[in-house]
Amino acid sequence: MNDKQLAQKIIELSDGASNFSSITNCMTRVRINYKDESKVDVEKIKELKGVMGVNQEETTQIIVGPGRSTKVREEIENLLSSSSDAEVTGSEENKEKKQGFLKTLASIFVPAIPAIIASGVAMGINNIIKNLATAEVAEQGVSATDSLTAQQVVLESWNMLEISTLLAIIGDATFAFLAIFIGITSARVFKTDMILGGALGAITIASQLEMLGLTSGQGGLFGVILGVYILAKVQKLLRKVIPNILDVVLTPTFTLLITASIFVFAIMPIAGFVSDWLIEGIMYVIDKSGIFGGFLLSALFPSLIATGLHHGLVPIHLELINATGTTPIFPVQIMSNSGLVGAGLAIYLLSKSEKVKEIAKGAVPTTFLSVGEPTMYGVVLPSGFGFITASIGAGFGGMMIRLLDVQASAYGAAGMSAIPLIADGKYLQYLLSYAVGFTASFILTYIVGKLRNYS
Repeated sequence: MNDKQLAQKIIELSDGASNFSSITNCMTRVRINYKDESKVDVEKIKELKGVMGVNQEETTQIIVGPGRSTKVREEIENLLSSSSDAEVTGSEENKEKKQGFLKTLASIFVPAIPAIIASGVAMGINNIIKNLATAEVAEQGVSATDSLTAQQVVLESWNMLEISTLLAIIGDATFAFLAIFIGITSARVFKTDMILGGALGAITIASQLEMLGLTSGQGGLFGVILGVYILAKVQKLLRKVIPNILDVVLTPTFTLLITASIFVFAIMPIAGFVSDWLIEGIMYVIDKSGIFGGFLLSALFPSLIATGLHHGLVPIHLELINATGTTPIFPVQIMSNSGLVGAGLAIYLLSKSEKVKEIAKGAVPTTFLSVGEPTMYGVVLPSGFGFITASIGAGFGGMMIRLLDVQASAYGAAGMSAIPLIADGKYLQYLLSYAVGFTASFILTYIVGKLRNYS
């Protein structure tokens, strides 16, 4: 009896597809949650050729052996998803295909939103504290000691050094390892091994990448998602050719080796090239196009955030600050934040979905304070149209930034956390630009949402 035949028999002896609630597997067992276990003919399932036994605990565990458990589970899921009476949570892959790219992307990032919100708030508060300390250093001429920087000396005098350090740790806990988390959630969406997905994400932030001519984080989060998609395909192919008895050892090993090789030697360099090309284009536009360039760049930045490629701008910001003392790109970049806040608030008011409103309640304030990802992935992207209106609205904020010549003296978080970073005391000009971006985005999103009968 092959895997598909065994899966079909299990479904038949389980009173049909409608009796399945959920299905997973471990190394040797197919674990099934039934809606009504009394309708399952356990004794006949035990007699099936290929079944080594059945344990009934919290779930019904059908023992089919190492390697084969995954294949039988996949066959059951395929049969369930094609059945007209299937009501099983194991068919998420088909649901994602129907939802389209944007909602699939949102499904990858939504599980990370609570951690992003928590770390984002901590990062925003810490940036404000640290920048106030930096201002105190400049004003009072505070000097560093053998063990503390000048900024830390000020924080110590305020009894805030330990608090600031803790907030920094909480902030880094998510953002420093976001590639790993997104690798895990991508694997869940693409129905492959989640820890292998996390391992692929970890590869993108490995320090040893420099020896291969790459940089940590090259390719962004979009590169991680593409890599995990390939990993899922490679793993599926290998399971067809590797014998069941060797599956547990060889399949994950070769899956990661093959995918990591493709990822490191193809995806990351290509994504890095795209990132470099974008940065050069951004600098050209900043230098040559004035307020039109400000509009265009701010309108494009939500797309960079969505793919994670905006991190490629960090070296440019730092180089400009070291050479001239300021960066004109960062204030333009963070106008995307104003667009996301405006669109997120409009969607909150338009939507009748309690889930959307609940996500927006946590995401929009966090974006207003510091980081755009919660609103981007949890509110704006799932709506579809909100991503476009947020981008256009952000463009108006960028236009004002260039018109008022707002620059930043440091690089950090966005939103209100960026106020202490603004150069030459142009805080009011920054806030005015932010208000323009927010208002334009809110109005556009609300009007388009009404026209589309969004709810």
